[in-house]
Amino acid sequence: MKTDLLNLGAALLALTIAIVGGAPQAMESAPTARVQSNALAPERQPDGTLALRDARGTRVPLRAYTRIASGSLLSDRVLLELSEPDRVVAFTRYAANTPLGYRYAGKPAIGARDDLEHVLALRPELLIVSDLVDPNYVARLRERGVQVFDLGPMRGVTTMLHGIRAIGWLLGAPERAERYALTLQERMTSLAPGAKGPRTLYLARYADKLFAAAAETSYHDVIEYAGLTDAAGGLVGWPELTAEGVLALDPDLLLTRTGMSGSLCRHPGLGLIRPCQPGGRIIELDGALLDDPSPTMLEAAEALRRAYVGAN
Repeated sequence: MKTDLLNLGAALLALTIAIVGGAPQAMESAPTARVQSNALAPERQPDGTLALRDARGTRVPLRAYTRIASGSLLSDRVLLELSEPDRVVAFTRYAANTPLGYRYAGKPAIGARDDLEHVLALRPELLIVSDLVDPNYVARLRERGVQVFDLGPMRGVTTMLHGIRAIGWLLGAPERAERYALTLQERMTSLAPGAKGPRTLYLARYADKLFAAAAETSYHDVIEYAGLTDAAGGLVGWPELTAEGVLALDPDLLLTRTGMSGSLCRHPGLGLIRPCQPGGRIIELDGALLDDPSPTMLEAAEALRRAYVGAN
């Protein structure tokens, strides 16, 4: 399995993964997630059973799975919220490091580099993963009788809601999942309706490299739903920026991980941007909160909104 079988990659894999897709235009109010429930309609198979296509087009049978393993942060959180606890045989190792880590206690964990036999020892009937899983690994699991459902790329609220609905079908509880998805969407859009706050840039420094988060990422949606304006909204994915590139974006406000603001402002050239000058504004949030492309995006947007309002 690749490093983000478990879909935490936002902090580390975000440095090398560019998520493709078009950048949306700036919005006058909080964005509205574009999710089409009918895209998840199960298909009737020749034998009369139902199946749901995953992101790779594989038909995964819909049946009463009693042993489900999670291979992504999105399925971690959604299974925690929607599934009967005794149906979940494992969460990801990353789950314990999330803000709700205590709620995963007592369950086995699977990691990105666990060998096949470790996963098979849990006797899962179904493993839910993200698009970064190694296809060869998936093929080997399927050869051993495990159904694997690929949720696809995690690009923010749109894909999150889509994933929630897909997991609902896999659980045999689509109505429960629909209620949950709609509640999340309503709560996110009600955070800062009509607000168009300062141009905010998520920026992180690793060694001497600077990385932003732009459109088609969960970070972009967290910024926009919090009532701020993503300064990198015209870009896509996880662009590597030079100091000159940051200056050209001219953010009013920086968003970064806890403890990283000093390192950013010490980077050659970044002392010239307004957030790094006296009286400039930088908001730091817990990296585990920011990195999670699951419903934790709601908590991240709430935390960002509180931090912004509290500083004004």
